Amino acid sequence: MVVYLQVNNAGVNYNLGSDNSVEFAQKVVATNYYGTKNVTKAMIPLMRPSAAGSRIVSVSSRLGRLHGRRNRLEDKTLREQLGDLDTLSEELIDRTVSTFLQQVEEGSWTSGGWPQVFTDYSLSKLAVNAFTRLMAKTLSDRPEDQKIYINCYCPGWVKTAMTGWSGNISAEDGADTGVWLSLLPDLAVSGKFFAERREVGF
Repeated sequence: MVVYLQVNNAGVNYNLGSDNSVEFAQKVVATNYYGTKNVTKAMIPLMRPSAAGSRIVSVSSRLGRLHGRRNRLEDKTLREQLGDLDTLSEELIDRTVSTFLQQVEEGSWTSGGWPQVFTDYSLSKLAVNAFTRLMAKTLSDRPEDQKIYINCYCPGWVKTAMTGWSGNISAEDGADTGVWLSLLPDLAVSGKFFAERREVGF
């Protein structure tokens, strides 16, 4: 069986420590969300001729959880829309991101009810998480011999240049769940969010 594998690890973050500047919000969102989305959509047609079991794995973050207690959207209606597969759409995700970026440009983002920690990074990863769920739903209608399974995961606070080498997890340990998802024998798992090889809530 031929299995095509796509791993999305596009990620930038310009905030260190307690800093929460959104000075680079456009670049963060363009790389983390739009980069992941555009590459995924470009690759899917190339994966179509493959046998069943092709996989897409996106590196995301628990900072982008919809229902995190400390770092979530304040707008309950928007949280519900993004969390409900019946109302979730690419247009809704893009509109949410665009609204944030517009408020950054206007200087009004601090009162917009956005995540409180690493705001631009968190929102970009929230968008990745939502897009993962949306694509899993879209791809679920494909014939069995053309299935593509898509999931995302949080590697944790990894000791890399992006975290200023302040992380508490090695790059090898941070990659573990991604490798595990890439090689997961149970191919039917799709549209899920994982950390430390365990499913976590969006």
